[in-house]
Amino acid sequence: MAATEMSSASADNAKRQHPGSQVNLSSLRKSLPPRVFEKSLALSMGYFVFDALVLGGLYLAYSTTLCSKASWSALEWCLYAVWVQAVGFFMWSLFCIGHDCGHGSFSDSKSVNAVVGHLSHGYLLVPFWPWARSHAQHHAYHNHKDKDMSHPWLTPEEETPGAKLLKDQPFLVPFAYGFGYILAGIPDGSHFVPWSPLFRNNKERAQCVVSSGVVFLYFVALRLVAKNWTSFAYGYAMPWLVYNAWLYIVTYLQHHTAETRVYSSASWTFTTGAVETVDREYTPFGFLDKLMHNITNGHVVHHLFYTSIPHYRLMEATPVVAETLGKSYRRVDGFPFLEFLKSHWHSTRALLTWVPEEGIWTLQKQESRKNL
Repeated sequence: MAATEMSSASADNAKRQHPGSQVNLSSLRKSLPPRVFEKSLALSMGYFVFDALVLGGLYLAYSTTLCSKASWSALEWCLYAVWVQAVGFFMWSLFCIGHDCGHGSFSDSKSVNAVVGHLSHGYLLVPFWPWARSHAQHHAYHNHKDKDMSHPWLTPEEETPGAKLLKDQPFLVPFAYGFGYILAGIPDGSHFVPWSPLFRNNKERAQCVVSSGVVFLYFVALRLVAKNWTSFAYGYAMPWLVYNAWLYIVTYLQHHTAETRVYSSASWTFTTGAVETVDREYTPFGFLDKLMHNITNGHVVHHLFYTSIPHYRLMEATPVVAETLGKSYRRVDGFPFLEFLKSHWHSTRALLTWVPEEGIWTLQKQESRKNL
């Protein structure tokens, strides 16, 4: 794109001005306590077992109460709605465990990571190895205009009618996120099809087949346990949609604010991209954040050291990193759910505006562009 070309001198000057451009990753690593890089298999397994037991307990409660009744009272419908939210939330928590497995921060054993990752993600109908592959791309090129594929960056010229329609309905998109991103392969290729452009060699294609097979077996088992499609919809599909909403909204807001900067190839570096991540605390004292394995309020550290710091060490490392980054560190404290919805509305409806003198794009709301 001609508009994004910069001279070598201009690019170097722009890089020096960007947040995070002066951060030395090696020095930052040395400033952290060595224990934050220690992976404990016992601790990691403890969190995995906790999430699995909570989900098991919720399903036991459902099967012995609501599931056994032919019809529900108004109160029971309300209880079901609460149950769906709880199961969907802990599905999301379990996803975060598989997420650590994909990065290799769950344990030092690739075999353990693969087994627990498939157990966690297979239950959520996510093919583990393909997802880990695409997610690694997101981390390696975070906030790179053309290479960060987790939530595609669009300019007004690149926005299709279909994309605009989705942006105009931002609160419907999260529930269907899994269909578009994982199954259909928007934007980087299907995670289920071995000849998808996501995969580069035969090993990755074979891993796709294995992970897809695990998902298929989980799906068949879940359907057989449910006995019929109605029971499957009530007992699994509804909570799964809630899990999708958590996955989409949390990951979107980790990387989108009104101040977000997106970089061209000429201006992007790993650290400038990484510090565009935002730490957000969803509840006072971080109660829900802890249940989400601090993927929300420890995400800046996670992006800087995503293969080496497990989730239960993130909050110990965060104050040190925040002090080192200074004004480049971004955090939203006491994030109420109303503000959560407002921010999502703004971010989802925003597109990129090119700032040539800096070699970056910034986000601009659709309403603002209409007045230009």
